[in-house]
This record gives sequence, structure tokens and C-alpha cells, in this order.
Amino acid sequence: MAKLSQLPLYRQVMREVLAQIQAGTWREDETLPSEFDLGARFGVSQGTVRKALDALVAEGVLMRRQGVGTFVTGVSDYLAEASFSALNGEGAMRPSFELLGCVKIHAGETLAEMLGLRRGAALWQVRRLIRLQSRLVGLEEMLLPEAQFPGLDVRRIRELKCNLRALCWLDFGIRLKDGDLRLRAVRANATEARLLQSDLNEPLLQLVRLARDFDGRPQMWSVAWIRTEQVAFEPPAPDRL
Repeated sequence: MAKLSQLPLYRQVMREVLAQIQAGTWREDETLPSEFDLGARFGVSQGTVRKALDALVAEGVLMRRQGVGTFVTGVSDYLAEASFSALNGEGAMRPSFELLGCVKIHAGETLAEMLGLRRGAALWQVRRLIRLQSRLVGLEEMLLPEAQFPGLDVRRIRELKCNLRALCWLDFGIRLKDGDLRLRAVRANATEARLLQSDLNEPLLQLVRLARDFDGRPQMWSVAWIRTEQVAFEPPAPDRL
């Protein structure tokens, strides 16, 4: 491993492990070599390897199984891991997704600032409907910089069941992690009501997230609207992300 003086050694090891996973050296649910063997591979101490792996476990890239080893996790989809149920709490179900569209737009001042871009920069706007069986219960809009994800392909999005995080990782080598989740009660505006086939001003639960890469750069802004008059929403357990 070529050491980069500007980065702490354990973060350099993190980058190397991520690069090896992205290259397919270690695949989902496959165990990594021991910390001793990884130290020998990267030319660092076992303690440095442990610190790097601890950080990747905390970020959800790896998981540890007591007495077995450290494994590569899949790329989770926040809403796919969430639980939707009847308002009385019965009948919890996982949602399915329907791609509405993927179009190129230009960042206004607010979005440009949030994503660290210049005003007018090209963005991908990806929208998907959230369904429980055939019932439409929500909508999500995701925005990504076109410069980082050129040639985003609709067929590929559908192939990955609208999991943009998996696409960012598998096709572009960019692993994303969420910042804080913000929840608030809103009322459906004209666009949301049309896409959700709901009444104007219907109460909705809005979920806002900003995902960053492992160097801390913002990469995806997402907003979801859930029809809380129809279903109860329960966020995924932390160990599922």
C-alpha cells in the first residue's frame, strides 16, 4: 500500500479495503482475511487494521459475527429496510418500488449549496413510488451530481430495484453513508398530490436525508413523502443499515 502522508494510516487502510471490495476481491457476505493477514498485506500494524475495520463496521460496510469473523455487508436501501404497517401496528410489510423517471435538471442555489456544487450544475433527478402490494403509500425524490455519476441508466436502476446506493457503489465505486435523518409533518402540494394520487394538502410525513461519500463529500440529497393517513412508518433498525 502506497502511504499517503496527508491521511491517517487507518483511513488509508479503510480506502484500500473499500477498493478491494469494489473490485470484487471480497464479495457480499464473504469473510475478510484476519487482521494479522490484512496487516501483512497493507504493510501496517494489526492495531491499525483493527481501527480501520472498526470504522467500516460503524459505517455499515462490514459486520462482525462473534467467533466467526468480519464480513462484507450489502448496500442497504433505507426505505426498503423500513417497516410499513396498518395504523393499529398490525401487518408490518416491506415496500416495493416503481421507478417514475430519471431526468437531468440544474441545481438552484439551495441544492447547489447542499451538494457543494456551483449554481446551475447538472443533477440527476430520480423519482420512485413506494408501494405496499399495489397500494401507493409514498414517493421519494433523489438528486445526484451528474459529474460524479455520468450516464445514469434507467435500465440499470430498474435492474437494481431502484436501489441507487447499490448503483453508486457497484457502477461508480462510490459508497454512501447517511447523515442525520430529518422528519417533519407537511401537507401535499400540487406536485406531490398529483404523483401520489392524493388530495391537495393531505398530511404527509417528510423524510430528508443527505448522503456523503467516505471522504465526507455530499453526493445524494433525498426527500421522501409518506401517506401517514394510510400507513404507519417505522424506520429500519440501526443494525440493518
